[in-house]
Parts: sequence; C-alpha cells; structure tokens
Amino acid sequence: MGKYRQNVFVRYAIALLSVALALAITLLAWRLVRPPVAPLFLAAIVITSWFAGRGPAFVATLISGLLIDYFFISPLYQLSGSWDDVSRVLVFTIEGVTLGFLVVSRRKISDEVRESREQLRALSTHLQSVIEKERTRISREIHDELGRELTSLKFDVSWLRDRAAKANNETDREKLTTVLKDIDSAIGSVRRIATELRPPVLDALGLTAAIEWQAKDFENRTGIRCNLNRMEEDIPISADAATTVFRIFQESLTNIARHAEASEVRIALERNNGRVALKIEDNGKGISVGEIHGSRSLGILGMQERVRLIDGEFRIDKLNNHGTVVRVEIPLQKAQTAEGNL
Repeated sequence: MGKYRQNVFVRYAIALLSVALALAITLLAWRLVRPPVAPLFLAAIVITSWFAGRGPAFVATLISGLLIDYFFISPLYQLSGSWDDVSRVLVFTIEGVTLGFLVVSRRKISDEVRESREQLRALSTHLQSVIEKERTRISREIHDELGRELTSLKFDVSWLRDRAAKANNETDREKLTTVLKDIDSAIGSVRRIATELRPPVLDALGLTAAIEWQAKDFENRTGIRCNLNRMEEDIPISADAATTVFRIFQESLTNIARHAEASEVRIALERNNGRVALKIEDNGKGISVGEIHGSRSLGILGMQERVRLIDGEFRIDKLNNHGTVVRVEIPLQKAQTAEGNL
C-alpha cells in the first residue's frame, strides 16, 4: 500500500471514491429502510485515513459532512448556509478529523512495528550467517591447528617412549605410555568438538549424508535407535538451506535425548510437491501445548525462526498415542536460492 500513499493523485482519488461509494450505498438503502446515515461515511473516512493519510481523510470528512447535510437532512437538496447547517457540518468534521487522526496514528504504529519486525528478521538472518561462518572457521582451526599440534606432540612423546624402552627405563616408559593415551583422548575430543561445530560431511557430501551421520552418532551416544526412512539422495538444496534443516535436526535430537524418554526415532527426508520435507518422529512421552508455546521453549522458537527466514514451515505436534513429531518443509525453489539469506 505504500506506493499508493506516495502518489498524491491516487491518495485523493481514494478519498473521493470512498465517499462516493458510501453515498451510493446510503442513498440506495435510504429508499428502503431509512438507516442511520453517518456510519458508511465514517467507514469511508476510516478507509481513506488508513490508505491515503491525513490530508485526503480531511477532504473525505468535509465532503461527507456536506453530502449528509445536502441529501439526508431537511430541507433536502440544499445548503442554506444557516448556523444549523454550518454547526452540523462542523461537528461532523470534528468527529471525522478525530477519527482520521486515530486511524492514521494506528496505521503509523502498525507500519513502525512491521518495519521493526523486518529489521529484526534481517538482523537475525545476519547473525545466523555470522554464527555459521564463525562455527566453520573455528571448526577448521581446531581441527587443523590444534589437531596438528597434538599429532606432532604425540610423535615426540612416542619417540621419547621408544628411547626409554631402549634404555630399559620401565618407569618412564609407562609414564609416557599414559601420556600417549591422554594425547589420543585429546585428539578424539578435538575431532568431536570440531565436528559438532560444523560437520565436514555436510559440506562435502550434502544434507542427506549429514543427517545419516548425525543419526548414527546420536544412536551410538544415547542408545536410542534411529530408523532412516525415505532418505532421498541428491536433493537440490543450497548450503544455507541445508544448514538450516541440519541444525533443526540436531536440535530435535537434542530435545529427544533430554526430554522425550524415547527408545526409537524415525526420520524421513524427501521431496514432496515441490518442497523439501524433513520429518522426525519419536515414541517418547510426547510434548504438551504448554511446552510448545511456553516462555522456556526458546529452542523451539529458534527453530521456527530459522525456517521462517527461508519462507518454510515448521510444525511440532504431540502424536495421538505417544511421542512427538517435528515437520520442516521448505519450498524447493527457495531451498535452491537461499544462499546468502542466512
């Protein structure tokens, strides 16, 4: 509607058309049931105020007052200029201007709220992009830099242990063997942390492979069985959209491990009617409406916002018998062009 408000001709045309429509309907109804005259003209003022602003609203108010006096107040079809006519038009004008001011103020607040939401969404998009880039950078640095240093340290300690063994220094050899085990444990931790920050499989092999890897890792860590159903390969999806779906999958598995008390998770990823669809279903105790919409459900809000940023749909529901199902759907065209949105 903003383009209408920028065109002066269109703005005043809206005022005239609204008042003309109010007059036509009122004249038609007047012949039949003699309804109250003012409501439709007030509605015309409200419409003009909302779509055209204060100036056209004032014109609509003034014209409405004159038309009401001319067509519907005795003596009909004349404007005598008497104090009664002037006072009636003046009172109606004051009412109309007040109403128009309130409507315009409400429209201004509505526009500001919408603009603020758009700015917050843009900021959220930027922050998500920065977070993912920083995760990728930190993951690579941890894996490459710290992993290389630990591997080098492992070789040095191994060399020292071999020398201690040759010198028949059993105490030093055993101590160095323990240090080597600690280094191996540290290397494993580094790999795990780097992978959790940004799984290399997501960038190298794509979304389907990343979900399969995450499901297997989740099953190994928690003992909750993961059944992969209808895992479609080669889904044409951008890196950012794939990241969004994968992060929601990770968050859903985390919630299942923490709260669901489930023994099985069923997972499906497929293309359906021009949309990329992910479905995660568990057989746990289920989630309540209060938990979905409660003030502590920040994880769910985060998932909803992630999907909304790429014009997708997110749903989480409690199953009729038991368990919870999470559904994520992204338009395929948006999923292919989402690069740079996150």
